[in-house]
Amino acid sequence: MTKLYSAFADLKAGSTDDDLFDRLASTINVGMVRAEQIDELCLAPLLAARDALIRCDAIRGRHGRYGFDGPGLQAMAAGLEVYEEMVRKSTPQQMHNALAESVARIGRQATTEQERNNDQ
Repeated sequence: MTKLYSAFADLKAGSTDDDLFDRLASTINVGMVRAEQIDELCLAPLLAARDALIRCDAIRGRHGRYGFDGPGLQAMAAGLEVYEEMVRKSTPQQMHNALAESVARIGRQATTEQERNNDQ
């Protein structure tokens, strides 16, 4: 969690490090999968954090540095808190399964996008 909070702090400060962004994005994706298995109340803050990261990436595209808007700062903080709580209360196997499912979803999404591009 220390690395995640550090990545968040660095992105808030205007980092250009894509690895930090990717670390947070993958964490939120895994958290969303795990939250689906727990309760919809856990999912909402993670969805808001995902949306904040999308806006953060758009800021990077416009200004060359990552950054968050005000609601994005709050959403990421809340999303990381929920993720930390899930990690503390989940077994390593449950988190591993959520990671595996997250990777599988990304693979399916990439395949679908590739098929769309081939059809065009």
